[in-house]
Amino acid sequence: MIKIGVSACLLGENVRYDGKNKNADLGKYFDPNIYKLIPICPEVEMGLTIPRPPIQVINDGKIKLVQVADHRINYTQQMETWFQEQTKIISGFSGLILKSKSPSCGNQTTIHFKFGNVVEFEDGLFVMFLKKQNPAIAFIDEIQIKEKQGLIKFIRQISKNHLLD
Repeated sequence: MIKIGVSACLLGENVRYDGKNKNADLGKYFDPNIYKLIPICPEVEMGLTIPRPPIQVINDGKIKLVQVADHRINYTQQMETWFQEQTKIISGFSGLILKSKSPSCGNQTTIHFKFGNVVEFEDGLFVMFLKKQNPAIAFIDEIQIKEKQGLIKFIRQISKNHLLD
């Protein structure tokens, strides 16, 4: 069975900051006899509540995961500690399907707020940790998965990663 970590909100779980989900109907892409979709929500699993105040990534010379309303409330270390504790579980995934634009799960789609109101689109904090730990891991988001070539590339990569396990 090929294990794929999936942002829990994409599987219909009400784990988002607003208590809702972003169900992406992933079952139509992945045969349950071949693929096991495993829900993961870094924000909830690291201890944030549902619902919760929105968070964002800022870069003031150092990348931080903070509350939008009060940047002094910083979750960066909490995310890193949780990630380190989950390394073994996460390394068992052949790939991940992640929520685009998420401050934790976005893959090159997360806004990073910088000095002077400059914004850039980069990785969410969880994805940054993942890529540092395992640069070869396969990623796709709920938007890219709808593009045939992106889906094919992802399936090829997770199949290859599964064979290497």
